[in-house]
Amino acid sequence: MAEAYKNAYLDVTSSAQTIYTNSSGGASIVYTLRITNVDGSTSDTITADVIDGTSGNSRIAYQMTVPAGTSIDLAGQSKINLENGDKIYLTGGAASGDLEAFLSCVEITT
Repeated sequence: MAEAYKNAYLDVTSSAQTIYTNSSGGASIVYTLRITNVDGSTSDTITADVIDGTSGNSRIAYQMTVPAGTSIDLAGQSKINLENGDKIYLTGGAASGDLEAFLSCVEITT
């Protein structure tokens, strides 16, 4: 079994965007999905979805408030397991890109 550690970054806007796609041919485990509001005065919201390559979609967060100048972790103490072809989409409440996202995962192949 081979493991590869990966990071992904995204400036989140009000359009749904892919931060990560598991194309390893195996599984991925997301350890961190951190959303940081870099605006010093205005709160924003984040919506996060797992797009399952075979069976449908699942929402991780829906219009969750990210206060100005703070970070939240959407993976938290529970990890997010992704099968091959699964994606994570992020959508912010504001078009301005006040939110920055960081994802850290391990891809496991056989």
